[in-house]
Amino acid sequence: MTVSAILAMTALVGGLCVFCAIICVALQRPAAIVWMGAALAIGVVESLALKDGTITRVDLWLTAATVPMSYVCVGESVRAAYGRKRSTMLYFVVCTATILSSLALLQSATPPVLQFLPAQLVGAAAMARAVLTVSRTGRRSDLIDMSLLGALVLVTAIYILRIPVFPVLVGMEVPFAAIDRQGLQDLLVIVFAVLVPAVVFLTVARVVATSLQLYRMRAELDFLTNLPNRRAFEAIADRPKRGSGALVVCDIDKFKHINDRYGHAAGDAVIRAVASLLYAEGVPARIGGEEFAIWLPLTDVEDARLHAERLRRELMTLRLVELADDQQITASFGVAACTRRMSLGEAMRAADQALYLAKNSGRNRVCVHVETTEERRHIPYRERVAA
Repeated sequence: MTVSAILAMTALVGGLCVFCAIICVALQRPAAIVWMGAALAIGVVESLALKDGTITRVDLWLTAATVPMSYVCVGESVRAAYGRKRSTMLYFVVCTATILSSLALLQSATPPVLQFLPAQLVGAAAMARAVLTVSRTGRRSDLIDMSLLGALVLVTAIYILRIPVFPVLVGMEVPFAAIDRQGLQDLLVIVFAVLVPAVVFLTVARVVATSLQLYRMRAELDFLTNLPNRRAFEAIADRPKRGSGALVVCDIDKFKHINDRYGHAAGDAVIRAVASLLYAEGVPARIGGEEFAIWLPLTDVEDARLHAERLRRELMTLRLVELADDQQITASFGVAACTRRMSLGEAMRAADQALYLAKNSGRNRVCVHVETTEERRHIPYRERVAA
């Protein structure tokens, strides 16, 4: 390999390593980027070991060790990017022992292909695991996943095809073919100059995409109950093609008394318990401190009222260790229709009016909003009939 090719490959791998370091800092050290950065750092050592001219004994050892080590790190990076746990300590011990066996074989009269074979198989196995991870975990409809899978398959295939001729790269000969070392090295530099950045950038893209999805999910979910928060609920229940349905709002009765008497930890337990009952039907959300809402698509007011009644009765049967045995959890419910032409805000105001009526009527009950003449005057006749 020419000096310029060595410098170019080293600069490429080193630049990618710096890129991973920047992403690592920006994303607060995700494991996938740390492993990829380690693979690239090892790759710099590997590129320098495969320099032009005479290969020393130290170069042979470095090459035999760094090549599989870098691919093990790539494999761990891909697995981490797809949410897999880090491989077990036994896996790393077996990989290390296998690489050391290659180093021992380099001291013997074993044919060169067999000397490097154990270490090369470690790298092949690591890449095969990466391919399986993406093929099993990645989505067929996702461009990043499918592109990364294709790049990993190509890298793995080239890696396996390179195993029989790998000794040529370190100045040794293989008995079954006469291969020019410089030609082989230059060819691999060209191929990996395309595939290595592709694998790096696609892995980083998967990590960034997953992080963005996680941040979005955290932004749209209530941290205490894992229900959608108010913003997410409004986006779901107020979309243009929402259709008709019913809206139920729920407010835990005397919640401040529970907090004052048993503490905020008990109050949080009550909120989580109430939220756990709301998953049964419709789209539930936590829209305030102790206030919840349920969007029931294609549901009339009577069915929504019956659903609220079931929830009210179930709440009364809940018993929590954080509360006294005689402490009953109750809630008040307001129900309102929501036609196609009504905005979510209008339906929320109607349901809130019903909720206030339930509160003022003694709590622990379900009230349905009754449209006034003035309200019905602003609803088209067809919508009144449909509702």
